[in-house]
Amino acid sequence: MPAIYVFVYPTIVHVQHLSPAQVDQQAQAISSSLGHLNMLLSSQVNPMQLEHCNTMFSEKKVDRIDDNFNSYSIGTRFSFRLNTPIINPPRNLDYLTFKFFSGDVSGDIGEALFSYLLINILSLQPSWIGHTRPAKNAGALTPDFVVWDQLFSVVNLLPYTTRVIPLLAEVKAFTGQIDYKRISLGLQQMQTGLANTVFLGLLFLAVRNQLHQGYDGYLIGVEN
Repeated sequence: MPAIYVFVYPTIVHVQHLSPAQVDQQAQAISSSLGHLNMLLSSQVNPMQLEHCNTMFSEKKVDRIDDNFNSYSIGTRFSFRLNTPIINPPRNLDYLTFKFFSGDVSGDIGEALFSYLLINILSLQPSWIGHTRPAKNAGALTPDFVVWDQLFSVVNLLPYTTRVIPLLAEVKAFTGQIDYKRISLGLQQMQTGLANTVFLGLLFLAVRNQLHQGYDGYLIGVEN
């Protein structure tokens, strides 16, 4: 059964006064350190409960995330071969022979896995977790989740300088190589979401584990 392996980034990222270039530098530092963190905990993932979290908390309408989670956790290219004509394609074109992993499905797995971690592993109440409505304005940056961590179950795992709620959380999921630019975008969303507030931020990275069937989940604390 696929599992989640949870890691905590050891320092809080302060974003209030970072320039875009400094946000990029911070994202690169995070990306390069992920393979060197000590694991906090691991847990097998119940597919039926993950599908329930997908239904209740993920933004996109993607059915059967339980089945997708198994396929994406293995990480091998899909074996089903697509139909291709017997006639060669025109010059400079090639036929697609195998399906690729979907960014929408991968992102949905990340959001379902985040809510699964909160509810099924860290014992938060489902009523404390809400997905935000995506901003309608082009270029607007908003976090994915508001988490009313009333028992400080998440807050106490990270070296925050204060204990307040709610947590504003952003989720980024990776099936292949980690792209620091997407971590940078997550930090920018935290920077915007936390501006002029005393709230705490949380960046959750769901990264397919290259050695074991499952995902690594990285908790990164963010403050102004």
